[in-house]
Amino acid sequence: MKRTLVIMAAILLSLPAIVRAEQKAANQQFRQEQKTERQQHRQTQQQENKALRESLQGKTPAEKKAAITQNRETQYSENKTFNQVQHNENMAFLKEKLANSKLTDAQKSEISNFYEQQYQENVNFRDQRHQENIAFFSQIANDQNMTMEQKKAALKAHHDQQQQENQAHRATQKGENQTERAKIKGAK
Repeated sequence: MKRTLVIMAAILLSLPAIVRAEQKAANQQFRQEQKTERQQHRQTQQQENKALRESLQGKTPAEKKAAITQNRETQYSENKTFNQVQHNENMAFLKEKLANSKLTDAQKSEISNFYEQQYQENVNFRDQRHQENIAFFSQIANDQNMTMEQKKAALKAHHDQQQQENQAHRATQKGENQTERAKIKGAK
């Protein structure tokens, strides 16, 4: 009898660990699915870009410029839509997780609002970046005093600068996320 009680107690005590492991696996699977979707989206756009470059051979510079500009705007719109869809999936997943948590409604709302605010900051950051790129590329393309090598060097320098700014933005977002998580864990 005593042995049976000990075994039952061990099973009951291990249940929360099993549930957490299942939740962690579900989180990892969800993140992996989203990562795969992003990779497929990028590959599709890279293939479109390659096909575009091949189709532009033999075209006039004005035709090339118009086609590239149109392609850039189309892909920007596709990316915006894709990011919105992934955000909606993330928020639905988050709300599902929050529904099964022991947090208060105010805490759940605060968490949802935080991630919604971060998403809007990212959207604004990407929109601003896109406008800067359009202005910069137009300036470079229309500069008759620059050689092709100078234009390539200017584009590379612009790209490098933006990479650093993107990394700084992501680091800021990551820090905010960690602070929010610590705050949530402290509230539990």
